[in-house]
Amino acid sequence: MSTGILFDDMFLVKDVDPDGKKFDRVSSYPMQLNDKFRLLLTTTLRDDGLPDEREYDSQAHYPRLDPFEYAMFGKVYRIEGDDSSSESNTLAAYASFGGLLMRLKGDANNLHGFDLDSNIYLLMKKVVF
Repeated sequence: MSTGILFDDMFLVKDVDPDGKKFDRVSSYPMQLNDKFRLLLTTTLRDDGLPDEREYDSQAHYPRLDPFEYAMFGKVYRIEGDDSSSESNTLAAYASFGGLLMRLKGDANNLHGFDLDSNIYLLMKKVVF
C-alpha cells in the first residue's frame, strides 16, 4: 500500500535572497545560510496513505505532522520534461501553495509520483546533521 509520500530529502541552504527580496511577506519559514532542513511532499497526511477527507478536520490528529515544524497545502499545476537538458530523464514538478510557488527539478525516477492537478502537502523541519 502506498504511503502517499512523493518526495523526502534533506537540503542545505546555500543562499538567501541573493538579489534582495522581490516581494513582501514571502519569508514564511525563517532560514539562514548553512541551515539544513528536511522537506517532505505527500498527497495525504494519513500514515496509511489513504486519501484525506475533502474538508480539513481541526479535531483530527495526524501523526505524520508531528515531526515537522511547518506545513502547507497546495496543488501541482505543471509537470514538464527538460528539453534543454542533455539528459532526457530530467523532470520538473511545479506546485502552488496559496501563491507561494515551488519548482522541484530532478531525475524523473525521483519525481515519478507527481500528477497534474493533484493536491499535495509540503512539510518542513530544520535539522542538524
